[in-house]
Amino acid sequence: MSCVSLEEIAQECERNSGGLHEIYVGLQDSIVSITEDEAAWEVSAMTIDEPLVSLNVKRKTSNYIEDEQNDFVNGSNVVTQTVTAMIHRRDAAKSRAINIMGAGQRYLYVLAKDANGKFWYFPFAQLQSVGEGSGQERADGSKYSLVFVAEADHLAYEVDATVAAAIIAYTS
Repeated sequence: MSCVSLEEIAQECERNSGGLHEIYVGLQDSIVSITEDEAAWEVSAMTIDEPLVSLNVKRKTSNYIEDEQNDFVNGSNVVTQTVTAMIHRRDAAKSRAINIMGAGQRYLYVLAKDANGKFWYFPFAQLQSVGEGSGQERADGSKYSLVFVAEADHLAYEVDATVAAAIIAYTS
């Protein structure tokens, strides 16, 4: 087997910011077509037949983590992708929407926009847990903590900004 040549990782001169500013969730089955450009490491085209839902997160509250584990004996690797979304102010409508999202442990995809303005695609995610509640102090507020987990064979692909804008704007 011939492996791909190593590639240089360039020194960045731009500022680096963490956190997620926007998180969208859709049904994996609603993806009609998708083009994942492995060479460019991005989703360069995507067509859906059902709109995404926005989780409406506030800045400094949500994140994603990718953990790649390589099995040297079997030659396999698994990337566990965990997206955590914090949604403020509990109410019945949000509780219902979250319940529907997790029903049947169905596959979802998550589209997350980070603080650097880049969109990331997490396919075949499932709503693993919902936590939080009412804070002890008035300033604590009330909230939900949603944890989506996916497994992939590579780190998340970046989504072309025009593709992200098109699927976010999609209405049925």
